[in-house]
Amino acid sequence: MIVWAEDNKFRGEYDDYIIPSRDGVEWKDDFKFVSKLDRLLSDGIDLKPNELKMCNELYKFYSQMYMKNILRK
Repeated sequence: MIVWAEDNKFRGEYDDYIIPSRDGVEWKDDFKFVSKLDRLLSDGIDLKPNELKMCNELYKFYSQMYMKNILRK
């Protein structure tokens, strides 16, 4: 996700960087979600089926965009 954000950021109106959203969901919210799940797994807590499903969706989105950027180079 971090590589995707780095590859897809663009300069905003005031020279700050803007990271595009995923279907209206901010990148930072996805990152918080994944970080939370990582902490749960680190504590030995199993993920719920809906959390696993969301992880798969996020992986598909962010890896697909990353692969497009690799092929572009």
